[in-house]
Amino acid sequence: MQSASLSRAKIQAPRFRGGLIERKDLEQHLGDALMSRRLVLLVAPAGYGKTAALSRQLQRLPPGCAVAWLTVDEEDDLQRLLSHLIEALEPLDPPWRLAPEALLELVAQGRLREAASALLGALEATDTTNGVMVLDNLHAVADARVFEFLGHLLEGLPQNWTLVISTRVEPPLALGRWRARRELAEFDETALSFSRQEVRDLWRHATGHDDPERAERLLDRTQGWAAGLCLGLETSEGSVATAPKGIWHNRRHLFEYLASEVLEQLPGELQMFLLRCSLLAELTVPRCEQISGYPHAARLLEDIERRRLFVSVLDSEELTMRLHDLFRDFLEERLRRLHPEEVPALLRLAAQGETDPVRRTLMYLRAGAWEEAQQSLADATADMLASDEGAQVIRIIEQFPADIQANSPLLAYARGLCVWPHYQYDAVRSAMEHAAAGFDAMGRHNDAQRARAMQALAMFFCGHMAQARRLSQAVRARPMDLETETLSELLDCWYEAYHGPVEGPGARLAKVVELLLQGGSAELWFRCQTRVNMLISRPGVSAQIQRLVHGARAAAGEGYWSLLANANLTEAWLLLWRGRIAELEAALQKIEEDSQWLGQPPGLRIRLLTLKVMYQLICDDREAVRTTRDAIAAQAALLERSSEMALSYLAVAVRASAAIGDWPAVRMYLPAFNVEVGRENSSLQMFMRASEAQLAMQEGRVDEALRTLRELATRSALLDTNSLDATVRTRLALAELADGSPAAAWRALEPLVERVSASGNVGQVLVTGPRGLAELSLAPWGDAASKEGLAVLRQWVEIARRFKDGSQQAQPRASAAKDEGLSARELQVLALLAEGQSNKLIARALDLSPHTVKRHVARILDRLDLASRMQAAEWYSTRLRG
Repeated sequence: MQSASLSRAKIQAPRFRGGLIERKDLEQHLGDALMSRRLVLLVAPAGYGKTAALSRQLQRLPPGCAVAWLTVDEEDDLQRLLSHLIEALEPLDPPWRLAPEALLELVAQGRLREAASALLGALEATDTTNGVMVLDNLHAVADARVFEFLGHLLEGLPQNWTLVISTRVEPPLALGRWRARRELAEFDETALSFSRQEVRDLWRHATGHDDPERAERLLDRTQGWAAGLCLGLETSEGSVATAPKGIWHNRRHLFEYLASEVLEQLPGELQMFLLRCSLLAELTVPRCEQISGYPHAARLLEDIERRRLFVSVLDSEELTMRLHDLFRDFLEERLRRLHPEEVPALLRLAAQGETDPVRRTLMYLRAGAWEEAQQSLADATADMLASDEGAQVIRIIEQFPADIQANSPLLAYARGLCVWPHYQYDAVRSAMEHAAAGFDAMGRHNDAQRARAMQALAMFFCGHMAQARRLSQAVRARPMDLETETLSELLDCWYEAYHGPVEGPGARLAKVVELLLQGGSAELWFRCQTRVNMLISRPGVSAQIQRLVHGARAAAGEGYWSLLANANLTEAWLLLWRGRIAELEAALQKIEEDSQWLGQPPGLRIRLLTLKVMYQLICDDREAVRTTRDAIAAQAALLERSSEMALSYLAVAVRASAAIGDWPAVRMYLPAFNVEVGRENSSLQMFMRASEAQLAMQEGRVDEALRTLRELATRSALLDTNSLDATVRTRLALAELADGSPAAAWRALEPLVERVSASGNVGQVLVTGPRGLAELSLAPWGDAASKEGLAVLRQWVEIARRFKDGSQQAQPRASAAKDEGLSARELQVLALLAEGQSNKLIARALDLSPHTVKRHVARILDRLDLASRMQAAEWYSTRLRG
């Protein structure tokens, strides 16, 4: 969650102030419930002391009891609430088996049960005797998914954990079930109200003397309501006595009446300070100075704390306070009534000082500052996308007024970027076309150029290649910034992949990398990695892909996990193409772990499946090929129907089926390509024709197959993508041999042998299938083939055999940890973990980010088949220490 500077104030329990009276009955019952019940529910109207009772009791929990606190507010939907809850759990070092960021993506996909299961697994494995999670002010939530998620959480909550909910209204959870099981403790307004003795004690504590009669009168007026008691004690006796008749029966009116009395007794400067600062969720010196205009905000905040004016103090390095909701609402309403002209400007000031991009944008929305809100979101979108927070961007867009959503080029551009990783290219094209027109109308021509460059790429991947090329050329005819030029070069790279020249993609990709290295964002590096593995067979592309991988890793650092995972996957294609078996198997294992860690994001998943099916083809594992092929076809079906991208992945399924001789599957898939989309994709059309030719050979139509393959061989090298040329030439050679013409077969094969020998990219022939290569190596070539060429053929077969036989297995390792597959870095992390160091301390000691340490801990637990950090420490002490 790189993009958001999460507010520490939300995950800090308010500090308990010394000197308050004891409430023995409430505290005993609440303390017992926190340690024994699955769910503790505090339900009462505002001002009943729910937060105060909880924060006080949490400080009295036994040593070793873990606590995670979250104050909920109106801005929290499920993903935002969950992200803050994850942050609140961080000090406990839960051993995540799934990236915390991936939980948010699962929620975005509607997979709430899976997200809850991942959180429950981390709680179960956290090393603590007992744990308490508090959600304070849950009534502020409007997102119904929050309660569905909490329902799943309660279902599987470990026995040593308790969920505490503080709210003004009963939450829509299956409370009857937990009541029947006696796993629910409830504290309503009756339980939270002050008793007669507590009111007397409170009076004595506040005034320094006993006065049972006045205390009784105050109890009668307030019915034990904490907020009324506090304000009644702050105001004069005359104020209480002269309150309008009937006001005591309406708590909110009572609060406003008494709060007015309290406020008017304050110095004028402090009154104005409170009114202006009521627009802030948390009060700190810098933010209060900015919004109030008073340079001595520190002194005023200290005065507020001294007077105990309905604030809670939070545990943080700088003085941070939170106004009670009732008091803040009262102050804000008075500010809007007395100084309505100040409110929009104050909200803008509050937004300008907010470091969290989501809260900043929402503050601008609250101010009605539509232009600032749009720009705030636009500025944050790239970083949020790189942090896998695209769904959050979409939800913020949906909070703008409908007319602004419909007309804003900034929002259209952000929406287009959000759907790009999901291969929804038609939606990207539409959004970027809208954005470009809007930017031009605003005179923002650089932004319009950038939008049109994205529009052209989306059009290209929708199959409208010629139209995309024309649009890209129009973009190039005008000044371009770095991002626009990068995207334009990327489009030309792809266009030349399908139209030539043969060296075009390598040269264009080199330029793309050079431009990215000049300052491309992590999100732009991610965009430019899309499917470039398809071009590996072209001259010069492998070297540029390696540069792209190195640059992407540098841009990602240790925080952008999706970019790192995609870089690892792209590099694995290079390993396959070079026949580096042992490294490829290790890379596949790591990428599979990355995919699991990230929650199996669809874009990464389908690319990983494509790589796996190619590896399985080389290994001649037919059952595995069928399983993976079916998974690819299922994933392709989830993409835009009949889109160029869907057809490209379906073509992989066709090719895999043909390679293992599953001709019924080939016949089943081929009709899907009889659509208009993809007609301009020459490479895709050639693959389909090659598959039809192979089917013709299988059905005995040799002449038809030969005619097709001979024609394809005249262009396959020029338009080589996804080992198209290798497929065409090996199949043509087999067809020529079947037709009794070894010389013609070798003429078809020889250019491929020479090119692979020169480049070392043997993977492009291995993925055509080991059985076909074996047949070619054993064919009766006579004098048609050179000895050197036949030696190369036999070498290909031998490499495929090593893939299949598994001779790439690592040499016996020297230590117990190596036997479990732990890397040197993981051993370092494990050693420090065994010493009891937290993730943050380990990160500091090894100069890593805490996120990277989490990933290492997850891998350690997975590879050692352990459940918790404690078990890992015991394993290390038993097996390695000493």
